[in-house]
Amino acid sequence: MRRTQKTPHRAAGEETALAAAWRASAPGLAAVVVFGAAVNLLKFALPLYLLQVLDRIPASRSVETLALLTLMALAALSAGAALDIVRRRMLTHWGYWIERRFGPELVARGLGGGASARRPDLDAALSDLARIRAFVTRSLAAWLDVAWVPVFLLGVALVHPWLGGLALAACLALVALAVVQDAVSVEPRRASGAAGRDAGALLAVADRHRESIGALGMSPALAERWSNAAAGRLAERERLDRDRALFRGLMRALGQAMRLGMIGLGMWLFLRGELTLGGVFAARVMAGFGFSVVEGAARSSRALGAARRGHAAVRAALAVPPAPAPDLHPGTDRAALRVEDVTHRHPGQRRDLFRRLSLRVAPGEMLLISGEGGMGKTTLAHLIVGIESPRHGRVFLGDTDVAILGPEDRARLIGYLPQHVELFAGSVRENIAGMERGSLVDVTDAARLAGVHDLILGMPEGYDTPLSPETFDRLSGSQRKRIAIARAFHGAPRLVLLDEPWANLDAPSRKIVEAGLRHLKAAGAIVVVTQSYRSGSLHRLADTHLILDADGFGFAPPARAERPARGALRRVK
Repeated sequence: MRRTQKTPHRAAGEETALAAAWRASAPGLAAVVVFGAAVNLLKFALPLYLLQVLDRIPASRSVETLALLTLMALAALSAGAALDIVRRRMLTHWGYWIERRFGPELVARGLGGGASARRPDLDAALSDLARIRAFVTRSLAAWLDVAWVPVFLLGVALVHPWLGGLALAACLALVALAVVQDAVSVEPRRASGAAGRDAGALLAVADRHRESIGALGMSPALAERWSNAAAGRLAERERLDRDRALFRGLMRALGQAMRLGMIGLGMWLFLRGELTLGGVFAARVMAGFGFSVVEGAARSSRALGAARRGHAAVRAALAVPPAPAPDLHPGTDRAALRVEDVTHRHPGQRRDLFRRLSLRVAPGEMLLISGEGGMGKTTLAHLIVGIESPRHGRVFLGDTDVAILGPEDRARLIGYLPQHVELFAGSVRENIAGMERGSLVDVTDAARLAGVHDLILGMPEGYDTPLSPETFDRLSGSQRKRIAIARAFHGAPRLVLLDEPWANLDAPSRKIVEAGLRHLKAAGAIVVVTQSYRSGSLHRLADTHLILDADGFGFAPPARAERPARGALRRVK
């Protein structure tokens, strides 16, 4: 029966990471709202100042009153500006706090865990988090101020209803322009993004294979392909920029028309005796405040939409707390590896790579997996270390399913060399110790077993020599492979799996690694090695030999595995 993974659910009363962050942020957000209210209320100092100065000072001709009103208005506006700076700095701090708070957790969930872990799309999750941070730091203040637009328009209407109607109509027209702009830019943005991803993917692949491209003279053809993809992106971006210039010009024209209309209509009402001169300019200023807030929100409407989608995606990724690492059954670190009734094929394939495969490898024994390319050696390796789950059956280390091992237990129990070796930016020591500082004794022991100790000592800073994408090419394929093998040997793991370890290794290096494998077997480790071609030395080391081919799989004693008789293999089709 096919094993299914149950999706974990949040327990009753259990707080999600996002809910905890909202709770921790509540006092600061309350302060931001209070400061925003103060900032917008203090803006009314200017229209009130205009009412008093234009309506009362000409009649009273009091210089003292004029000076006092001016000082009071300046104090109010200065206080509002200071509070606005504090509010925006608080939002900036909160935005970066969000990214620092959830970035590591998203990376840990995206990279960690075995086959049973629920892993979000890491690039997409981090992009969503960056969009949230960008909105909070740049645009959230403008959207918080939108709540005060009706207050500004109400102030205009109290001066005169006709002026209030004109200001409201201008704001509604501005919203309509923003909606139309967003609608007409959807398709160009989608096409531009797709073309940009295609061009970026082409460059990323080309950069990884620069040597082959140069040797084969492929650069003109690839440059033309990139140019085609980039041309499509540039065409769509040009269309977007033209539309943006058009709508921004229309918005500016609308704002100027509204301000001109407020003055013109206000003066007409003044001439009719329905409005004072101070009221004309006070209404004009309040209408300008409301229009400016709507304009700022309209220009950041895309940022709001991206932040809302990002929040939904991050909330989904963090909705369920990570499952706690299971308690290991007693004796797991001394138990055998068991593959029980495993059947597997990749999605979209009709033929099983292997069907009802069962085997047992005791501590101190070695399993050798042989087969030509495409027969499933690497896939079986993934199943054994728990980074994939079989369609049917299970893989155990003792009584523990390897697919549910937590990161700490996995790092302690399993050493793994992937078929395609990767080094990471950091020191040589950190690369061997799994990107931790690690005990120098354990690191040097692993390096000696992999035959790379002397090479590392010859580097400029020894084990502290920094590695980076710029310096990786200075190491040969054999040197990179041996550093990665040392990583698999580090800490004397109980299960060591090497996927195609002989690739890029010369004969002396192979002999050193063979000696390391013998040492690990003698120490009680379970060793699993895959190979595409026959190696007599690995055959002699192996206690069990599994052969994968188009007919299924079969077992043969190592001494007879070089050319096994057909009758000597038990095959499953």
